[in-house]
Formats: sequence, structure tokens, C-alpha cells
Amino acid sequence: MKVEILEEIEGELQPETMASDSTPQLETINGKPALQLPGDGRTIGEFAEEIGAMLHQQAIFARQGCAFALNAAGEKLEPATSAWLRTWIEQSVVAYSIKRNREGEVMKLARTMSDDVARTVLVSPQFLGQLRKVEFFNPCRLPVTRESGRIELLPPGYDAESMTYTHEAAPEIVPMDMEKAKAFIGELLAEFAFAGDGGRSNAVAIAAMLTVFASRLLPKGALRPCFIYMGNAEGCGKTLLARLACVPYAAADVRGAPATEEEFEKVLLSAVIGGRKVLLLDNVKGHLNSAKLEGFLTAPRYTGRILGVSKEFSGEVDTTVLLTGNRLTISPDLRRRTLFVELFMRELRAENRHFNRILDDAAINEKRPQVLSALWQLIRAWDDAGRPKASRDNTSFPRWCHTIGGIVEYAGYGCPTAPAEIEGAGDTDTADIVKLGEALELRRRYEFADVVNLAEKGGLFERFTADTDHEGGLSKRAKSAFARLLASYNGRHITAEKRFIVDGKGHQRRFLAL
Repeated sequence: MKVEILEEIEGELQPETMASDSTPQLETINGKPALQLPGDGRTIGEFAEEIGAMLHQQAIFARQGCAFALNAAGEKLEPATSAWLRTWIEQSVVAYSIKRNREGEVMKLARTMSDDVARTVLVSPQFLGQLRKVEFFNPCRLPVTRESGRIELLPPGYDAESMTYTHEAAPEIVPMDMEKAKAFIGELLAEFAFAGDGGRSNAVAIAAMLTVFASRLLPKGALRPCFIYMGNAEGCGKTLLARLACVPYAAADVRGAPATEEEFEKVLLSAVIGGRKVLLLDNVKGHLNSAKLEGFLTAPRYTGRILGVSKEFSGEVDTTVLLTGNRLTISPDLRRRTLFVELFMRELRAENRHFNRILDDAAINEKRPQVLSALWQLIRAWDDAGRPKASRDNTSFPRWCHTIGGIVEYAGYGCPTAPAEIEGAGDTDTADIVKLGEALELRRRYEFADVVNLAEKGGLFERFTADTDHEGGLSKRAKSAFARLLASYNGRHITAEKRFIVDGKGHQRRFLAL
């Protein structure tokens, strides 16, 4: 039913009238439309359709069979709740029910919508069918590849083709030539202590910024890498550098890494539900081995149950994951999906470092329009050049390499997918199994204790060998975990000449190189 607001009717609420053209028009009270609540011959479907029509141009959308509204801060989309709908009704509409008095006269009484009615409205097809469909929320104008193949910035507000809502108060992106764009980025990153790796870490840092900004240039379902900012000590600037990749957001949402797989699942699902472009997990410690995170990085869609709502949500993964940590080690599966930024602080104490300028959240927010403008210019230059591909591919995220990697290399920053050699950090398991393989004699059968001794002498697999019991030997937990790790390499070539074999089970298990 089309909603039209008449001028205010003085005094007692009057019955609905018909205009001269026979078009039904709704009553109003104090300038607000008056809607009859369900009941007394009024179906909840009719009510839901009228409410949906009233919200059609508001910042509430239908997404994967659920209603989503822009939160109060305007920074993300959140599932619309029954409490939110009841509050909106109280502010914008006079809801009423019909009652007859003793004389049989019809009374129209203002009522608050019940929670049950609000819950039903939010999931009803009549309501959702009136709302605009959305898949993504952009906090600023971000580039997108149109169906025609053209690359352009999305406009503020709602874009039907991409099913994207862009914040109306997005910062302005201004034209900037390539020389100026590169000079600005160079100045922005000048005082970060990148490791001496031939510019690889610098290229990865810029690739991370471009990934958050320009992920919609990738084909639907294309995978992207996780970015890990690795430092050799506290205070080397890894978190600040990661926050620069979050520049589409006025303030980065930084949190610690979840402690359990269940918590990881909640965090990842929340990112998908909220349409978050970036998830920054700060100061991750020890060894990271999360099947949930690995699955998230390899899945074009992510599914889970919405907290507080008896409904499952499935949405496209458009979230770039950033991690920071000092001497962090990760699983081989995660390493294949990761690019590393390595920072190396030469000073003994972080407070002894000298900087020529202040670069904090306030400064980043002030520079936000320039950062976005510079990144947009890198993309425009690459597009004008015919979109050249990167010189190096990665089978874990090949389409990302062709696009984001191509943009970075065309701008002259080097190859972001070049191998990272980080001593004592990253994927130490793969490096250590190679060293263990070099120490194993061909065809000699080693007991588990022999392998542990070789590892201890070579300083290998230290997260296991350092976990000891009161007698100085490996703890029960370390033995079990180390044995599982060794079993995962069974039958694999751990050096050019040797294949690792695990023979037998339990106490009869032996390890050898063939």
C-alpha cells in the first residue's frame, strides 16, 4: 500500500478519507502518519508492507533474508532488532488499535507495537520486499568494477547495481597525478623501520592499503591474502602501520586475537554480518594455528548463526584480515595465505626513537582524504596502462595477484608476493622440518626420543621442546602436539633428496628419511 501523508487533522483522530481521485490516504496526528496495528480485521502482512514502504528510502536494507540498519555511529550495518523497530515507530508513526466504548462508538487508541509483532514484521516477506537490497556497506567512496568492466568510484548513498550503501558523509577524493601520489605515500611511510628486504615489506604494506580500499575490483568470490605485520620488538610501529591500511575507516576497530576457535568464529561472522572491510587483530602472541581463520581466508562466503536471533546468516566475505605480532609463528596452512610486513627496530628502547613528525590516529584521520586520493590515483594509472599483471603469481590468491599485485608493481614498489625470509618467525615449522631432514641419516630408523634430541640440539621446534615437565623432558601435551606435527609431514619431500616417513603406531612408531 502506498503511504501518503496528509496535512495534520485537528482534534480527535478521524477515519481514513478518500481524495477526489479516489486514492486512499492515511490519517495523520501531529504531522505523523497513523497506522493501525494488526488485529480486528487488520493482517500483520498489510501492516508490515506499509511499514516497509515507509522505510524504503531510509538507511535500512534487506540482506540475505534479514533486515539491516545503519548503526548510530554510521560506521557499519547491524541486524535490525525488534527494539529498534519499536523505537523507530514511536518516533515516526502513530500506531493505534481500535476499541469500542460502551455506547458502541469506535475509539482509536495510540499503542506501542508489541515485541512479537515487531519480530514478525522484521522477517516478513511483505516488509523485506519493500526494502532495498544491500550486500556491502562502504564507509567512504570505494572503487568498483562495473558489469561493463569499467572501474569507477561508487557514489555516496545507495548504488543498485553493486547493492552497496556508501556513507553519505564520505570524505572527498580529489584528482592527484602519479608523481604527487607516490610522493605522498613515500612521505607517509618514510619513518617506518622496514626490514632490509629489498623493499618487499614496503610493497606489502602498500598492497594491504590497496586491498582494503579496492577489494571490489576483484571478481566476486576471489580470495585475498591475510597480512601479518611482524616486529622484532615492542614499539616498532607495526600496529600504526596496520592502522594505515584501515584508512577507509575514520578509526580502526582494533582488538586482540580470540583465545578459542569458538571466539574466532564469532568475530569472523560478526565481520561478515556488519559488512566490515577490514579486521585488525593486534598483538597476537606465540603460535597461531586457527582452522576457523584458515577457512575464512579460503571461503568466498561465510555462514553462521546470528547472535540473539534464531536465524542463520550467510554472506560474501569482503573482509581483509590484518594481524600484528612480535616474532609470531604461524601454521603452514596460514603461511600459504599470508603476506608479511617485517619491521626491524634497531634501538634498544622504543622510547629512544626520534621522529620528525607525529603520526597518530588524529593525524591519520586528517590525512584520510589524501590517502584515499593517492590510492585511487595508483589504480587509475594502472587502469590507463591496460591493467598489467604482477610479475609473480600465488596459487592461494591468483586473482588478487593479477589486480592488486599488478597495481603495486606498476607503481614501482616491487613485488608484494616475493618470498619472505623471517628468521625465527612466520612459518617456522616448514623451515625447521627442512633442517631436521638435513640432520636425519638416510634409511636410519629413529625413535621419537631421538627426533626430540635432534630438534633440541638444532634449536628446532622450540615451542614444543621448551614445553617441559618437572623432570626436564617434554610435557605430555608437547609430546602429543609434536607427534601430530611430525605425522602431518608423512610421505612428503622435506629436502630435495629426502622424503620423510612415519612408520608404525604408538610406541612402535619410527621416523626415517628415504
